[in-house]
Amino acid sequence: MNNQGVKYTILLILLSISSITNAAIFDFKALGNANERGYVTFVHTVDGIQLSASGSSPDGSIPYNAYLDSGNAGLGVCQNLTSSYQCTPSSDDNVTYLENLILTFDQEVNIEQTTFVNGSHGTNFLGSFDMTIDGGTTTTYSLTNIFSTILTGTEFIFTNMNPEGGSYNSNEYQFYISALNVTPAAVPVPAAVWLLGSGLLGLISIARRR
Repeated sequence: MNNQGVKYTILLILLSISSITNAAIFDFKALGNANERGYVTFVHTVDGIQLSASGSSPDGSIPYNAYLDSGNAGLGVCQNLTSSYQCTPSSDDNVTYLENLILTFDQEVNIEQTTFVNGSHGTNFLGSFDMTIDGGTTTTYSLTNIFSTILTGTEFIFTNMNPEGGSYNSNEYQFYISALNVTPAAVPVPAAVWLLGSGLLGLISIARRR
């Protein structure tokens, strides 16, 4: 095999490695449609990635509840639950003013895409949300239906800091997370790939001798 052939083979293997891990899809809309209720901590696992969701006040001093809402909504926050784990008042089941939605994973992940719906389960938004990752600096992003900025970490805090009162109380300033597309930040390389790599090193050595 000549040098060009070796390079081509390496490229094919690298492309194969890059496609090994598909995104784990956390479909909160489907979960809420199946069983609307609140949780002190909601725990869910997809493709070996475990997520724990909870809520709190912005400074973390007051614990709230994670809430799965039906009607094609998704994951939000509820401050008070009834004895049957329903939100009271029912209008407080999304992420509203001065509420944190806290997502904690059992490993470092990339959130590749976040799908939001607004307070009326629609896709039009006004305002913004704050994002804090692993206790770092808080960043403000515009609210949008499909949020494609890649976020990497273990703990992600989504905060609604839109002002309260007047038009700011409209549903476009509130949000649920409808779905997350998540991949592990560190992708383990299968043993077969290491064997292929060893073979490639041998091919490269032969090509150099020729």
